[in-house]
Amino acid sequence: MSEYTKIATSIGDQYLEALAETQETFLKAWAPATEWASKVKVPQAPGFAADFPTLAEITEANFAFTSKLLKQQKKFAEKLFANYTPATSE
Repeated sequence: MSEYTKIATSIGDQYLEALAETQETFLKAWAPATEWASKVKVPQAPGFAADFPTLAEITEANFAFTSKLLKQQKKFAEKLFANYTPATSE
């Protein structure tokens, strides 16, 4: 493993750890609003609203697409650079 890979992996891991901590802090801060919202009486949605996707369905569909997109882009980059050999200076 090259030094770049080690550094990039380490920095990436640190970023993801900090992001996870920030997300958890946000969720804890948001909890009172979620609790309050669950107690609020919401008017009945019109009949056609049953055909709307849930937030979970929207999230799942979009992350599934993004996952496929990243895999495709990675394959493309691997193919693009598979035969690339940088010129060496002598």
